[in-house]
Amino acid sequence: MCNTCFTHGTGKAWFKDAKRYARFMYHRNRVDLAKKNTNRISGGTAAIEAAAGPLIAQAIDAYNLKDERFPDLLRAANRLHTKVQGAQTLTLQDSLDLIDISSPICFIHCECRKFKFGYVERDRSKMTCLGLGIGMYRWEKTPARYVAGAEWVDHDEAREWVIKWNKKGLVQNLMNFGEYNGGPWIGGLCNCSRPDCASIEMRLRYGEKQLIKGERVAIHNMEKCTGCFKCVQRCQFGAIAADIRQKRVQIDAQMCFGCGLCESVCDFDAIELYDRRDFPILRYDW
Repeated sequence: MCNTCFTHGTGKAWFKDAKRYARFMYHRNRVDLAKKNTNRISGGTAAIEAAAGPLIAQAIDAYNLKDERFPDLLRAANRLHTKVQGAQTLTLQDSLDLIDISSPICFIHCECRKFKFGYVERDRSKMTCLGLGIGMYRWEKTPARYVAGAEWVDHDEAREWVIKWNKKGLVQNLMNFGEYNGGPWIGGLCNCSRPDCASIEMRLRYGEKQLIKGERVAIHNMEKCTGCFKCVQRCQFGAIAADIRQKRVQIDAQMCFGCGLCESVCDFDAIELYDRRDFPILRYDW
């Protein structure tokens, strides 16, 4: 199981534990948490959130400059992300289960597109992110984050909305906003693609583990594959390659994040999702 399930789970996937959405998770005194970590952060900053960005930037610079410090900086950035903000890839069904547990639910703009392209979705039909949980009651306290506002929706509408984006080929990533009161606090569900999503890009390009792999992995049945290559177009992680000579596809299980986008378009049941923990080589690969 992933480290989050191992540390905070209760015998099931950590994000299906209702405690992760509870009121007491939100009302943790963040000042105490910041003071606890102040001495471990270069420059003595008063909040670990303020240190996350510069540390990640240092790691990226080291990678681009072939700096020998890159492995150490990357490990430090990955440790910090468990305290500040993390994400995990979900299947469509897990995403719908997540929505059923969450309340309230809001449509919000994509922060990744905002800082990568300077683009803010103000049209509801183009919004691809959901704000989840009681923290959304205070969205007006952080206007810079919610520049397009927050539109409240019910569970049925949110489910239909996620299904729509899944059909279009966007992958569902659960966002948590650090560890509060002994565990990760769930705050959002994003519908992502690699060109837009900072978490996907940082993981695939630099190995920075803000985004961890999902609980499942796609396994391919060569005998059933007809070589339609629909699944290749759906994979956001580069895990599927078209074998033109054999008219088949090849799935690299170690690159698969278990989102299930490929499985959902296979008309011949040539792709199935299995528990990642069933495979020794993948059991600790998150």
